Amino acid sequence: MSRPPIRIRTFILGTFVLLLVVPTLAAGAGWAIERHRQQAEVRARVNTAFAYLSTHRSEIQEPVVSRGFTRLLDRLGLLAQLTLATTDPPGKAQIYASPALSPIAQKELLRRGKADARDRLPVTPPAPKSSGFTGDSERLYQATSSTLVGDLYYRPSSRATRALVAVVTGVIVLLAGLAVAVWLAGRWMVSPLTRLSAEVDKVAGGDLAIAPPRSRIGEIANIAQAVEGMTVALGETAQRQAEADEARRFLVTSVAHDLRTPLFALRGHLQAIGSRLGDPAQHLERAKTRADALERLIGNLFAYTRDDYAQPTVQLETVPIVDLLGEVAAGLEHAAQLDDNTFELDGDPTLDVTVDRERAKRALTNILDNALRFSPPDAPIHLIWEAHGATVELTVRDHGPGVDPNLLPHIFEPGIRGTPAAGSPDEGAGLGLAIAKRLLEQQEGTLTVQNEPSGGAAISLTLPLSKPSPLSKPSAELP
Repeated sequence: MSRPPIRIRTFILGTFVLLLVVPTLAAGAGWAIERHRQQAEVRARVNTAFAYLSTHRSEIQEPVVSRGFTRLLDRLGLLAQLTLATTDPPGKAQIYASPALSPIAQKELLRRGKADARDRLPVTPPAPKSSGFTGDSERLYQATSSTLVGDLYYRPSSRATRALVAVVTGVIVLLAGLAVAVWLAGRWMVSPLTRLSAEVDKVAGGDLAIAPPRSRIGEIANIAQAVEGMTVALGETAQRQAEADEARRFLVTSVAHDLRTPLFALRGHLQAIGSRLGDPAQHLERAKTRADALERLIGNLFAYTRDDYAQPTVQLETVPIVDLLGEVAAGLEHAAQLDDNTFELDGDPTLDVTVDRERAKRALTNILDNALRFSPPDAPIHLIWEAHGATVELTVRDHGPGVDPNLLPHIFEPGIRGTPAAGSPDEGAGLGLAIAKRLLEQQEGTLTVQNEPSGGAAISLTLPLSKPSPLSKPSAELP
């Protein structure tokens, strides 16, 4: 499971807080540890001295034991005072005192001594203020009429040492934290940005095969993701551009080839007329047919390129669909000298559609012309329409061989042509349906092609209905 990204603001704020809090806590811990160590050291020295006194309390007044005790005190850095308190007769007698203790301090200690102060270090009978010592007291021996009390004095633990340990600890932790923060910033920010800059330079050089770095920082991860998405989009755009360029080259080659055929035929007929070979009227009629084919090819090419680059504004208007289909069918029947019943119209004559009249007529002309060229001669073309909600669906059915299944997914690509029916001239450039689909989509229409199970192709298109008819009926299978 991937961890959530960290924002730069959160990283900086968290680093600042940690560098502020953690060294402070470390310094406090160092202070406390050093104070505990100092107190433990003092306690160990005091306990050593009391243990010596407890062991030699009966012979403490002997010179050898007294000198040994003095040397032990010097080595431990302590001062001591031994007092014998009696109840019969009542009084106190000092039996030992360190030379550093003045008589005034001794009298004060005798007056204010506390035999039960051992467990309350350092609250003990005080030493003179000028000596800089504090003390600890313990009953060394207690009998019915006498008590031997030992008072030990030591220098208090150094606050300066504790402060120095705390400062050094805080500085060390702060430096370690800074090192970790710099390392993390380099790993999560500087290094990814450096690699990302190198990848962007590769993109600028035309190399789209990049591997954007990953980072725990959210902003850098977003930039890397955006760069990756940009390169993917650029790659897709380049791929589409390459495909479009290839399609244009194929289209130009196809159109050039298709233009040569009627041009050669037209020149042949003109030469025959000029040489007075054959029937001049027949050659003139065939030359006219070739000229019409040339005009149609050039018109389709012009329409395709115009809509591809210029994209003129659509002029929508309300048109009765029966009038639109009648105009297109009459024009094709007149141009191709067809029978009046070549196109069979079947639909509600009251339906109106909202279309660009000229573009819709050109799209329908291409669709019906395509159906004529791929249908046997004298075979009727069926035009069936009905309303479906807010659209009118028009189906154009022919009686030809249908569309090659291999070509069906590419039927609307420019330059794709099927095999016309026997007796129909192959004078197309594969632009008719591509132009029709583009023209209809500009008017919020659709265009699809499928093969009928009974034979032939069915081209279905939809156009926006001007006013949805309350008598609209659900779609039904074509007969």
